[in-house]
Amino acid sequence: MQLAQVLDVLQELHVAAGHPEIAEVARFGTDGAPGGPSPAGLRIRYVTGSEAYLWGAVWPGETAVPVPEVLPPPNRRAPRAAAFAAQLLEAARPGVFRAWELVALPDLGPAGERGKVPLGLRINCADGTAYLLRATAAGGPTVEPDTEPHPEYQIVLAKRRR
Repeated sequence: MQLAQVLDVLQELHVAAGHPEIAEVARFGTDGAPGGPSPAGLRIRYVTGSEAYLWGAVWPGETAVPVPEVLPPPNRRAPRAAAFAAQLLEAARPGVFRAWELVALPDLGPAGERGKVPLGLRINCADGTAYLLRATAAGGPTVEPDTEPHPEYQIVLAKRRR
């Protein structure tokens, strides 16, 4: 399975989920494999103007972390994006993936939380290939809330992949 196909699945799930804070989900980058100069990934733009990115990366030393039932707050966009993607995969269980896990990456995250904060997603595809998607974020023109703005939201996928 190619990185582009993994990103296709995640893009479809994000769109189908209809989360009220997500304004747009788009692709970026041209690399077909992680680790190149133009990493391929998803850009998730929020109604606040901030963005999160899930992109193919090479980052040794990942540590699996549990998928949280409650997302990190919006002011922690990168961990929130990684956790939401993991929740989407748990809900959809796409057959093209054998397994996935939320991961922390060494030397990333706030001091005192390095190697403990979910900043990536390891995806093992049904054909045996595996990809690490790293989560990063960029702020927007408004301050992000530190509480959940949509506590009533539940993942209900309009279209499930087989």
